[in-house]
Amino acid sequence: MVLAVVCSGLLLVAMDATVLNVALPSIAHQLSPSALQLLWIVDLYSLVVAGLLVLAGSLSDRFGRRRVFLIGLAVFGLASIVAAMSDTTALLIASRVLRGIGGALIMPATLSVIRNVFTDARERGMAIAIWASTASVGTAAGPILAGLLLENFWWGSVFLLTIPPVLLAAAGALVWVPESRDPNPGRIDGLSALLSIVGMVGIVYGIKEIAKHGFSDGLSVVIGLLGLAAMAVFIGRQRRLSYPMIDLALFRSRRFTTSALAVLLSFFGFFGLLFFITQYFQVVRSLSPLETGVRMLPLAVASAVAAPLTDAFVRKYGTRLTLTAGFTITAASMALFTALDGNTSEVLSVVGLAGVGFGAAIAVTAGSQAIMGSAPMDRAGGAAAIQETSFELGAGLGVALLGSLMTALYGRYFKDVPGVPGASLENARESLPTAADHASRLGETGQELFTAAQSAFFDALSVTMLAGAVVMLITAALAFLFLPNRAKEQKELEESGSAGAW
Repeated sequence: MVLAVVCSGLLLVAMDATVLNVALPSIAHQLSPSALQLLWIVDLYSLVVAGLLVLAGSLSDRFGRRRVFLIGLAVFGLASIVAAMSDTTALLIASRVLRGIGGALIMPATLSVIRNVFTDARERGMAIAIWASTASVGTAAGPILAGLLLENFWWGSVFLLTIPPVLLAAAGALVWVPESRDPNPGRIDGLSALLSIVGMVGIVYGIKEIAKHGFSDGLSVVIGLLGLAAMAVFIGRQRRLSYPMIDLALFRSRRFTTSALAVLLSFFGFFGLLFFITQYFQVVRSLSPLETGVRMLPLAVASAVAAPLTDAFVRKYGTRLTLTAGFTITAASMALFTALDGNTSEVLSVVGLAGVGFGAAIAVTAGSQAIMGSAPMDRAGGAAAIQETSFELGAGLGVALLGSLMTALYGRYFKDVPGVPGASLENARESLPTAADHASRLGETGQELFTAAQSAFFDALSVTMLAGAVVMLITAALAFLFLPNRAKEQKELEESGSAGAW
């Protein structure tokens, strides 16, 4: 019952990550936000979550995981109602901030509750696997459910999707979830909290904006560098505090550090692919958001199948071989997309998406098990915050780095089209969606422009997916080289007093 409760909380956060994209056109039509306001509607949630994760994990260790989880649910539920009833852009933006605060409080609490309730190592491994499956299902279900609602109700209805999980999780937490906390938490260091917020917001904002505008956007680069500087000061300060917000001693374990990096790079490949494949479905194949969501189901189904199987893989083969296999499968599946073009059978996208979902789910689940299994119970919130931070950074870096490479290659491969005005050519050279927009206004020459844009898109995608596959293979090699084999891993865990992942 405890697992059902925390998974209900996770489900609403996972759905929230994707429902907004489906509702954006309707929101833009009804509220008429400016370009800057639309940017804040999209980005504020992830910025607030990223900025508060470390603080939220520390708060859950100090004041109680169940208490922080319940507060997060209450804030998230209130924000959902405010978002659904918003009649101005300012109110919707404010609701996104509130949802970010709620999400940041919920996410570390879910994993830290699992770490403290499931003291049996084998049960904990399966619980984390089900936790990971829930995230996959919620991410995939979000756009499909939102698309169905938008066909029958107003745009605000998509935000009310999260109300039933909020109510179920809150009621279940009050009845079944026991309270747990660090018995010797110490005082919260205000400066450390401020540094963690400034650092993570700066880094994530810099990554997102550089992904959109490139390194020519000086302000984004400066903000990103300031974020890195703040995090460097934060880390230095944690080394000197008697009661740090994050126990940096955890990183002395190669199992913990390599697993955190594995989670980050799993989401690097996962979200990098999502960014491109969504453009392929919606722009090249002209599918609606709902139809696109259905085409993404192989990714979610494979993830939901792989996550529960991972626990058995880890117990039989160890974290090293399981992570190596997960990243190898992801690499091979990403490489399939190098063959994607306008005439490719849907079989390729189904197999490729299923393969990425399967491999990434194995890597994320095994990495999460290792992270939480390596952490002491009294510092579970801090370990969970590190895991969730790896998720946020990996997702942002996947879009930023692979997106920047894709944009640069697209512009290089784009060929001039005779008869198309120079201004339209320059704009079309920026991205495939922009090219499609200009092509729709140009009549017969517009079709030639769109054909040229598609050709450049597929050429750039081929190289970008190959680069992503290489990164996944390098990560597989790192996991194989730096993680101990199964026997040595079990011995190290027994000597350290940790129960391990099996």
